[in-house]
Amino acid sequence: MDSSLRLLVRHVPLLSSLDLSHCPHIGDQSVNLLTATNSQLRDNLTQINLSGCSRLTDQCLPLFRRCTNIVRIDLRSCRQITLEGCQRFTEDAAPAASFRCSEDKLILRNS
Repeated sequence: MDSSLRLLVRHVPLLSSLDLSHCPHIGDQSVNLLTATNSQLRDNLTQINLSGCSRLTDQCLPLFRRCTNIVRIDLRSCRQITLEGCQRFTEDAAPAASFRCSEDKLILRNS
């Protein structure tokens, strides 16, 4: 899956919305690839749906800070993502990019 994500980053850098929900191969390293320094995708991505990706952990949450325009991160049904981790992500946000987290791990940027 990571090789597919590398192709996505390289060939579709202007993508603003990405749905990888219920993909069993998506893990923390996948998020690292999508948000890496050399990824233009991280500057254009506004929405990402990772619901049901069971390999994701709280360790991937800080990586989303690299996505300056992200407004919606769907982590519902991600068994290894904790509500506490999501709340920590929202509390650590810079004032210009504040977020809120629902009880079901849907993270939204405050408008």
